[in-house]
Amino acid sequence: MADSPSAAKSRGRGCDATARGIADLPEMADAPRLVTDPAELAALVGDIRASGRLALDTEFVWERTYRPQLGIVQIATDRKTAILDALALRDLSPLFPLLRDPAIPVVLHGGGQDLEILALLMGEPVRGVVDTQVIAAFLGYGLQVGLGVLLERVLRVRVRKDQTYTDWTRRPLRPEQLAYAREDVVHLLPLHDRLRAALEQRGRAAWVAEELQALEDPARWRPVPDEERYRSVKGWQRLGGRELAVLRALAAWRERTARQLDVRPHFVVSDVVLTTLAARPVASLEELRGVRGLSPGAVSRYGRGLLAAIGEGRACPPARWPARPERVRRHAPPTGLVALLRAAVQVAAEREEIAPEIVASTRDIEALVALVTNPDDAAVRAEPPPLVRGWRGRLIGERLVAIARGELAIRYDASRREIVAEPVTRAGGCAR
Repeated sequence: MADSPSAAKSRGRGCDATARGIADLPEMADAPRLVTDPAELAALVGDIRASGRLALDTEFVWERTYRPQLGIVQIATDRKTAILDALALRDLSPLFPLLRDPAIPVVLHGGGQDLEILALLMGEPVRGVVDTQVIAAFLGYGLQVGLGVLLERVLRVRVRKDQTYTDWTRRPLRPEQLAYAREDVVHLLPLHDRLRAALEQRGRAAWVAEELQALEDPARWRPVPDEERYRSVKGWQRLGGRELAVLRALAAWRERTARQLDVRPHFVVSDVVLTTLAARPVASLEELRGVRGLSPGAVSRYGRGLLAAIGEGRACPPARWPARPERVRRHAPPTGLVALLRAAVQVAAEREEIAPEIVASTRDIEALVALVTNPDDAAVRAEPPPLVRGWRGRLIGERLVAIARGELAIRYDASRREIVAEPVTRAGGCAR
């Protein structure tokens, strides 16, 4: 996995490695072994179950293929490390019961793509997910701190990242590749232990548990049906009626074609071509040759398929046309209100020494403003924004709602050198 740089606070983390060096880290009893045989995999599964937890990472190639090409899976327990050769093993299913067991923590760092690949292989999400990048965000290290940076700050361990863009599907794997792969997991369990201790010291374990639970939501990893792919085509919202029916057919055709050819969908035809053909359908190969963005070679390879999809979409009866995205007329947010609430979020984040981005995005704040300024909107009430739910609601959401309603005012207190919120005093001396 590649590091992503992020700024981090320098105070109050409670788990900085300046207090303890790396001498207290568990000694690994064995060098990482390359597992290529099903019997070795079965033995490793037994070791993991006995250990009760594992650290995990994957290395894959996904530049041109329809699905990621998994090269290796790295695993570490408290005493062992192993590298699974996914090409030699072919069947990783003996590992799946462990990954489905919520009682066995699976520790990753920035594991979104790893979880996506594993959910694709297993047909369901990984359970017991623990992401050290998420935990770090609650301890002031920034929203997406890279593993290398975090290891240096917490464990005073420096790892090399010189094999990030190597081809993990070429064999044999070189010694430097195996060494790099080992480094990505061998420190994850000690790192998690240190971060977890700081998290519990600050009373934030329940906050993180809420965030991590979202990584196990089946809906997050559920494959998108071909017939729904049109919703991911850039600019689809500008179309309507029969145009959307044509786009739906074109996008589904592109997905099937890409899957059959094992290429990324945009290597077949681009989004711009799909929306152009949906808005201005053509009926012949000659007309296709005049469409900007379609090369002569693409017309030769895909022309008949494109025309068939266009015909399918145009023949779709109106009752089966996709619904246009609802255009909801809402009151525009009062000038400056979003900025004011963003400042309040920043204050709360600085006070708690956590990444403000994990508390609320601009979209989250806008959703809260819509809730307050459009109280009769059924669509808004049907799905309360994240800022009024869970730990966010308790930390700052209730205060943001009060500010948006004019019940609280925020100001800078020069004597205390901090931003404070105070009840608004109405006419007649009544505080609201």
